[in-house]
Amino acid sequence: MKVPKIRVRLLIVSMVIFVMLLTPFAAAQANEATIVANQGILRRTANFDGDIVETLSLGTQITLQERNGDWYRVQSPNTGTEGWMYKDLIVTNGEGSSSLKKGIITASTLNVRSIPSLEGSVITRLSSGSEVTILSQEEEWYQVQLSQGPKGFIHSDFVVVVPNLPQAQVLENSSRLRKEANLQANIIVTLNKTDTVFIKGYEGGWYNVVTRDFTEGWISSESIELQIDIARPVSRSGTRSHALSNIKSVSEKYLGTPYRYATAGPSSFDCSGFVFYILNTYYKDYLNQRGINLPRSSRDQANVGTSVSRNQLQIGDLVFFNNGTSSTINHVGIYIGNNQFIHSSSGRSMGVIISSLDEANYKRRYSTATRL
Repeated sequence: MKVPKIRVRLLIVSMVIFVMLLTPFAAAQANEATIVANQGILRRTANFDGDIVETLSLGTQITLQERNGDWYRVQSPNTGTEGWMYKDLIVTNGEGSSSLKKGIITASTLNVRSIPSLEGSVITRLSSGSEVTILSQEEEWYQVQLSQGPKGFIHSDFVVVVPNLPQAQVLENSSRLRKEANLQANIIVTLNKTDTVFIKGYEGGWYNVVTRDFTEGWISSESIELQIDIARPVSRSGTRSHALSNIKSVSEKYLGTPYRYATAGPSSFDCSGFVFYILNTYYKDYLNQRGINLPRSSRDQANVGTSVSRNQLQIGDLVFFNNGTSSTINHVGIYIGNNQFIHSSSGRSMGVIISSLDEANYKRRYSTATRL
């Protein structure tokens, strides 16, 4: 049966309108993201020295407007304020970048070639530990997107493939990855302390995570800690360039000051009282500029700032320790470089002292670190 031309035209117009209606929706979905850090810090500029304009809470839904390297320009859903947020603080909703994989280079030096062949010209070379986004695979070759520069090909023998998502560390042995976000859900696998997982989403106190072997499930937010890769923002000298760089000489003036529980100086301190006093007495403007209201207890202080891994510690970072039998934080100090930290100790040498992170007691109890 021959369909009248007018009906064909109407059908085509309807389809076009339908596609047009769907397109903005799909684009909006692709640009939505969830904050997966305890504090989603929104900065005025796309770097860690940028002033903090607002801090958004874990689980907040935001809209991504553009990307500049490792930073996203976003708009606060609370105030409408625009600013920049670091990539490891968020995950995009839906497929987006989470459908891609990340490659970590294992060779001391690896050639990136123009085509998937040893005959291809060398575009650049990557060192061990470098990360690339894997776009596709052609037999034994991965097509990758370099963080700075063009696409290229690397040989699969010299790369470890992991999910292209923010990385987190498991805090306790026998942590359970469940099929759904509740304690009654079936257990998929049991994870151990220091295992690595990759965060795909967050919902009501539970993280949706993927393991290194791409097993997906849900884990309590109290069982893992976000690990933020901020090695790049360190200056060429490897030292901190802002006001906290002199915190070693400032805090050392209080060496020998006695320990006393529930005091915050200047004649005596408990551990969190010492940190609270030093930062609020000498660096109040620094805290205010960044919108940081430092809590009094060590457990609450651990939730302020940006988490950093131990191998990325800089002078002025806060280092936290547990009680040795669980993950509960009960001690804090200030990192002063050379693997040392200054703190008010309640141990045998009571009072403000300098200790090494490699001392058996502190090495065993080390929990996390944050950067204000």
